[in-house]
Amino acid sequence: MSCKSPRVCVIGAGAAGLTTIRQLQDVGITNVDCFEKERSVGGIFHYGTHKNGVYDNAVLTISNYLMAFSDMPPTGHRHHWHHSEYKAYLEEYARRFRLHQHIHFGATVLEVRGEPGQWQVKVMLVDGSVVDHIYDAVAVCSGAHQAVNQPNIPGLDTFTGQLVHSSAYKNNTPFAGKDCVVMGLGESGADIVREISEVARTTVLALRSYPFLIPRLVRPFNENPFGCPSDAFTSHLHHDLLHVQRSRYRRLKHFLQRVLFSLAALLFLLFPFLGRGREKPEKDAFNQDTSKVFLDKDTPECQSSYHLIWSWCIRSGQIGHPEHREKFACKNVTFVKHVVDGRIQTNDSGISCIDGGFVVFRDGACIKCDCLVMCTGYKDVFPFLKGNVGLTQTPLAVPEGNVRRLYKHIFHPEVGATLAFIGFVRPTTGGIPACAEMAARYFALLLSGQRRLPHNVAELTRFEHDLDTRYYRLSPDVKTLVGYKDWMDSMAELVGCEVELMRYVLRPKLFVRLCLGSLLPSQYRLRGPGQLPELSAATILSVPVAMTPMESAGESWRCWLRHLGIRPLCAGDR
Repeated sequence: MSCKSPRVCVIGAGAAGLTTIRQLQDVGITNVDCFEKERSVGGIFHYGTHKNGVYDNAVLTISNYLMAFSDMPPTGHRHHWHHSEYKAYLEEYARRFRLHQHIHFGATVLEVRGEPGQWQVKVMLVDGSVVDHIYDAVAVCSGAHQAVNQPNIPGLDTFTGQLVHSSAYKNNTPFAGKDCVVMGLGESGADIVREISEVARTTVLALRSYPFLIPRLVRPFNENPFGCPSDAFTSHLHHDLLHVQRSRYRRLKHFLQRVLFSLAALLFLLFPFLGRGREKPEKDAFNQDTSKVFLDKDTPECQSSYHLIWSWCIRSGQIGHPEHREKFACKNVTFVKHVVDGRIQTNDSGISCIDGGFVVFRDGACIKCDCLVMCTGYKDVFPFLKGNVGLTQTPLAVPEGNVRRLYKHIFHPEVGATLAFIGFVRPTTGGIPACAEMAARYFALLLSGQRRLPHNVAELTRFEHDLDTRYYRLSPDVKTLVGYKDWMDSMAELVGCEVELMRYVLRPKLFVRLCLGSLLPSQYRLRGPGQLPELSAATILSVPVAMTPMESAGESWRCWLRHLGIRPLCAGDR
C-alpha cells in the first residue's frame, strides 16, 4: 500500500458499514466509497415489506446502551429499542458524522477480485450501469442475513402447505385460523411462535434441542428493583465469577483484578450512592411499570414460567457438566406463557420428514400443518468474492465458510490487513454493533500505519478457532459466537484502549461502576486512540449498577471461594 491516504471500499451501510466509515474518518482516511444496495442506511433494520429483515413488532434483544456505538452513546432511560428507534439512531449517526457523502445507495457489489493493495471491485449502480474501481483496501460489512439456512428435510418437496422462512415474516395476520408448525427457536423465533400462537388454530414448536433461556428482566435469578435489562448484570465482576476458567484463576493478572473487584464491591456495600442514583425509575427496560413484576416484555411473573425456564436451561446441556461450555442463549422468554397455558405445544424429538400436509416427528407424532415456519437462521455467504488472491492458490473467500478461520473473525491470515470482514462477531451477551465498532477501529489503525497485525497471526487464528469451537460446541452452527468481554478486551489490547481499572481507584464513583456496572462500549473510549474521556465517563456514570450492594458483595465472595478452591462453581473446578 502506498504511503498516501489509502482508497477504501466499504460494502454495506448497515451498523457495521457506518461505524467502519466513521472510524476511517477518525484516523484521517477520507477517500472512502460505501456501496449499499438499499435506498437507505440501516441494513437489516431498514424495514420493508419487499425485503428480508425486521418484522413489525421486533424489539431489540440487547438494550440501547449496549447496542449503541461508543462515539455516540444514548442518554436517559435504559431500555430496549423498537427496530424503528434503532433505525432512527443509525440515521442520526450517519447525519452527525456526515457519512452520507461516502455512501452510494442502490449500488450492488457484483465482484471483488485481486490482491492486497490492488482490489478490483465491480459495482452495478442504481441506473443499471456497471463500473469498475480499484481500491487499496476493502471492508466487507454485508451482514450475516444474506442467505437463509433452510434445512434439507426429507419430503419437503411434497409439502402441500405454505413454507415460510422467518426472514419473510412481518406479522401474524397470514396465519390466523391455521395449523402451524414453527421449526427452531432463536430470539426472533421466540417472538414469531408467540405471535402466531395468538391467532393460529394450533401451534407446534419443533425443537431438536432446548435453548438456554434468559429473561430480559432476569426476575428468576436476581433482585431487580430498577427494572434493568438482563444485560445490565453482565459486569467485570460477574464475568470473573462465571466465565474465567479455573486454569486462569491463579494468574497474577486475574488475581489483581479480583482484588480491585472486591474493593469496588466493598465500597458499594458501604456507600450505595456510588453505584446508584437517588430515585427509582417508574418504568422498566420495556417501559412497563416497575411496581409490577415482569419477566420480559408483556410477560408477567408466574411461578409456572419460572419452572419452565429453569427446566429448559437444564435440558439445554449447559448446566451441570464436567467441562464448562457455552450455548447461545435465547434472551427472549415472551413465548413461555403460551407454552404454560397450552397455546404452544412442543415436540423436542426433531422433524423426521414431511408427508404432504403433515409433519412427521422422530417420536412418531404426525401433525397436520397448513404453514411450516422455519426459524432456522442464516448462512454466512460472500458471493461477490471471486477467484484467488493474486497469483496464489489461496481462494478469495472465508476459509471453509467459517469466520472463526479469520483472525478475530476479521482478517484472513493469508491476505492480511487490507481485506476486513466487519460485523461477523456475535457476542453471547452484548451487541454486535459494539463489536463491529471495535473491529473497525483496529482496521482503521492498521490502514493508517499506526498498528500492525501480529507476526504469528496464522498461529493465533488456529488457536482461537480451536478454543472457540470447543467452548461453543453446544451451538455448532453459530460460527460467529464469541465471549463479549474476552473478545472486546483482546481487541482493546490491539487497539491500545484497554480498561486499566487501577487508574480510576481515586475516582470511586467511576471505579465502582466500571467494576460492577454493565460492560458498556464507552469504557473503551476512556483512553487510547480515538479517546473520548469526558463523554465516556459521563455515560458510565449515568447508568446505575443493576445488582444490589449485597448481591455484588456475594458475587465477590463467591469469586474468592472459587479461586481458593473452597467452593467449586462447576464440576470442572474440582
